[in-house]
Amino acid sequence: MSNATEVREVSMKEMAQAFDGKYVNVSSVDHYGIAIEMTKGTIEYKDDLKPELWLVSRDSENNVTGSVTFDEDVIESIEESNGTYTIIFSTAMADIDISEYKSLEELQKEHDEKQKA
Repeated sequence: MSNATEVREVSMKEMAQAFDGKYVNVSSVDHYGIAIEMTKGTIEYKDDLKPELWLVSRDSENNVTGSVTFDEDVIESIEESNGTYTIIFSTAMADIDISEYKSLEELQKEHDEKQKA
């Protein structure tokens, strides 16, 4: 049995569907060019004239506090591994990781459960 982590390539639409109705964390893999950090946000996919991926930052009351939009021309690929999605850009910009948002309470509970195991 192998412990290798499976990495698969997905589309913008597939990634948006995976997080539909969920909050996400967004963090840059490195810090050069443009770096993006969002503690709590949502992902939206729009395909009006051209496919676009929106990262929307939200506050504790779900109000929009900012957003970043990417069209398909600046995204080289999107890879998924163990529920974390990495957007690899074709421009001078740090790749970003996107994962499901977890509150401090949820993170503490997971940590405590791992300590008991």
